[in-house]
Amino acid sequence: MYFRQYSTNADTLKEWARQLNVANKANYPLYPTVESTLSHWRSILNQSVGSNTFDFNGDADSTIYNWKEKLNGIYNR
Repeated sequence: MYFRQYSTNADTLKEWARQLNVANKANYPLYPTVESTLSHWRSILNQSVGSNTFDFNGDADSTIYNWKEKLNGIYNR
């Protein structure tokens, strides 16, 4: 599974939710804003990897870019 960025942050998170729900047999819900989705997912992802690897990096664009790299590192070893 490969995590990539799509034309909008909302499209990116929609696809990532689908991938993460399948891979982790968990629920990665989408919230009304990209920022609220990232905030909630940060807790879920950090709990699943057992450390504070996922953080909010100031804005949604840079956060999604950084998380893309981390998710690909985790799921494509």
